[in-house]
Amino acid sequence: MVSERAQTVLEAIKSRRTVREFTSEPVSEEALREILEAGRWAPSGKNTQPWRFIVVKDGKRRAELARLTSQEEMIRSAPVCIAVLLDHKAGYNRDKDMQGIGACVQNMCLAAHALGLGACWVGGITGRRAEAERLLGVGDDQELVLLLVIGHPRPGARERTSTRLPLEELLVQEL
Repeated sequence: MVSERAQTVLEAIKSRRTVREFTSEPVSEEALREILEAGRWAPSGKNTQPWRFIVVKDGKRRAELARLTSQEEMIRSAPVCIAVLLDHKAGYNRDKDMQGIGACVQNMCLAAHALGLGACWVGGITGRRAEAERLLGVGDDQELVLLLVIGHPRPGARERTSTRLPLEELLVQEL
């Protein structure tokens, strides 16, 4: 029998959806802090916690950043964009560091969902990463990995369904 606590967590995982359309309503400082805290508590190899954050709320700065990505309108319209960085001094193995950053961002997406907010993980900055890093003032020992866009979902934005492959297609074998 699955506990109520487990059901709540499992339901949050299954009901979270990527949100790409936002209202202009600002994200509260309290909610933003909770989202960042959720990221902070993610697992990482050897507990190195190689992620760092730059929070971009300024509309002009978001617009400048947005034009360097594949998701310009979404980033421009969302009230908050969090640049997630890899701190090379903190990390020890690029593959494990990136896996930890993935866990960090998933925690942040789930926290946003739990708080009634929407989020979208944007990785489409590869061609203009250096420009984006200069714009954000990213340090020499850091690397911009992705942007996490957060805001209040536009009405109907979460109503999209999402399909998943059946577990039988994903499970290669049981040994």
